[in-house]
Amino acid sequence: MKNLIIMRHAKSDWGNNLPDIERPLNKRGNKAAPLMGKELIKRDKFPDLIISSPANRAVSTAKKVIEAIDYKKELLIVKDFYFGFTQTIIKSIKSIDNQNNTVIIIGHNPIWEDLVSELSKDDRFIVMPTAAVASIVFDVDDWKKIKEGTGKLEWLITPKGL
Repeated sequence: MKNLIIMRHAKSDWGNNLPDIERPLNKRGNKAAPLMGKELIKRDKFPDLIISSPANRAVSTAKKVIEAIDYKKELLIVKDFYFGFTQTIIKSIKSIDNQNNTVIIIGHNPIWEDLVSELSKDDRFIVMPTAAVASIVFDVDDWKKIKEGTGKLEWLITPKGL
């Protein structure tokens, strides 16, 4: 069984004329990211691996989650998670080492909403506001077997929903 936890970065600050990739989290984002990390603990979701987009707001979100869940391993940064395509993201997921059963990926919309929909083929329209977290489980033992429509959306939570 493989568990992919897809998290959209927390709310970022638009008020500082920085390039998009450099935008930091705002006050709300700095509160939401650790809140979602604590919710992962409540749901018994302890990652073997955390992967993030290189964007400052995504890395900052990852670091807040890491601190909240006391994750001791390295944060992996994947360039393609910054406004890549769903097929590129899925290709990265398929390359994950099989010793990792629960993996958190942190990135951006609209790709993350599309990714949840494609992997789970959930009939609902997937909406992932900032800091939203979706858990998809796959009844496989190898990340290479992950493909569209093979996962089951366990849950999707938002900071406002907690």
